[in-house]
Formats: sequence, structure tokens, C-alpha cells
Amino acid sequence: MKRVWPKGPDEFMPFVPAIEVEPGERLFYLAGCTALPLYHKHPHDPLELTPPPDMESQVRAVFTNMKLVLDSIGADFSNIVKLTRFLTDIREQDILNKVQKEYFGEYLPTSTTVEVSKLVFPGLKLEIEAVVAK
Repeated sequence: MKRVWPKGPDEFMPFVPAIEVEPGERLFYLAGCTALPLYHKHPHDPLELTPPPDMESQVRAVFTNMKLVLDSIGADFSNIVKLTRFLTDIREQDILNKVQKEYFGEYLPTSTTVEVSKLVFPGLKLEIEAVVAK
């Protein structure tokens, strides 16, 4: 994979504008990860599911779930080329960016952040989809 910058950024950005996927790399599309356990009953049982109350804990739970999926395909966070991040309160994106850096280090995927009115289960603040190349 090759990160593409139209010009060097003047300010810190928590994402890269483009990534070129090399010929022969396979693409994997990860379903949205939330702070709920990766496997849980459907339909959802509110008595069995309680997401963490704060954004930082939810971000950690999301990336823990995502790591389970990445491990299952022999990938890691440096193989992610695209994140789509859905937040119920855009003012909490700095918390997301801070914790995300702990998982990604200096590697920056492309990223889109969208504020939504609510997610699939009460109390969820965040859901993240990913595209992986390896």
C-alpha cells in the first residue's frame, strides 16, 4: 500500500487523503464494529447488552472487536486502508482520534467521520466500518 498526499499537510491530520492498493492485494470489507460484544443475540436483548457509558471505553471496545476480525484474516491495523466512523456526537471525535492513535501508531488510514442521530442500540456512541488490503 502506498499513502498518497497531494501536498505535504501544513497541519496534523488523523488520516491520509488517499491510499493506493498494490496489484495482487486482496480486499476485505469489515462490517461495522460497535462497543457491544462481537457476537450477541439478535434481536438485541436490552437486559443482556450494556455498552460502556463513555466514549473512550467505547472506542477501546470497538478496536478490540475489530482486532478479533483482523486477527482472523491475518491482518492488523496497518492493513486498514479506509475507516468510516459514525458518531452520535461529533464533539467526541477528539477522544476517538486520541484512542485510535494508540491502535494505529503513526500509520494513518483514509477516513470519513459522520455524525448520526443514533445507532443500532441505545447508548452506543460509535460504530466503525473498515476496508482492509493484504
